[in-house]
Amino acid sequence: MKMNLNNFIIDRPIQLAMFSKLTGELYWRVNQIEDPHLKCTSTSEEVVDALGSPIMIFDRAKKAEFTASNAILDLGLAAAQFGSAKEFASDTNKIVTPKFQTFTITEAQTSIVLAEKPVGVTGAEIKHIYGVDKNTSISENYVLGATASATEFTVDAETKTITLPTGLPAGTIILVKYDYESSSAVKIENDATEFPKAGSAILQVLGHDVCDQETKYVANIVMPNTKLKSDVDLTFNSKGKHPMTLEAMQDYCDEKKELFSIVIAQE
Repeated sequence: MKMNLNNFIIDRPIQLAMFSKLTGELYWRVNQIEDPHLKCTSTSEEVVDALGSPIMIFDRAKKAEFTASNAILDLGLAAAQFGSAKEFASDTNKIVTPKFQTFTITEAQTSIVLAEKPVGVTGAEIKHIYGVDKNTSISENYVLGATASATEFTVDAETKTITLPTGLPAGTIILVKYDYESSSAVKIENDATEFPKAGSAILQVLGHDVCDQETKYVANIVMPNTKLKSDVDLTFNSKGKHPMTLEAMQDYCDEKKELFSIVIAQE
């Protein structure tokens, strides 16, 4: 039956996904979309007379740009923006991870045991530990030595043990930063020479006919040839959003030169 839909009331965006044009593989998908915005622009060329008055305008090119934010940080999207992929740690593929630990030294305590095994240059896996004042500022910088002294400490990575500098009074707070190999971690990397992949993208939006609130429709905004921009501004707090920008491009080998299409179907 012919669907004669004209006025479309938007309820909310459902999801946005990007795929490889060659294989159809899913690159990334987000489903907490806020403020989706599709902007269409064009360029033109004016023909003017001898006095500079426009007498004709020729349309030359069209552009379309989609912007939105994900309500929460999405690591798959971030990796795509960085031009990389998520790396998952395992027992056979451990990821080097930073760790900070603080210890409050008791009376006559001479050593501390770390939660993880430190990694790095053998025998020098940790090169500095720090004394911390009660106001959280760094008060002392102790360095790795051959034996413990008033200014030096030693480290045994195998036993995860640090022999403390001598003469530390009870209540001294020690900060230790070190790296360890984690089998339970995820890593995304932003390399200066890597950029996002081009592909196809589909945004799905839920909505209704203006005269029928009961029947649901899904609008599919299809961008057959698009690229995710690597420009991104991330805010690391509970209210931070994850912005994204997709630039729709014509497929040079496509006779239609389609930038995007909107297909609405009954749900």
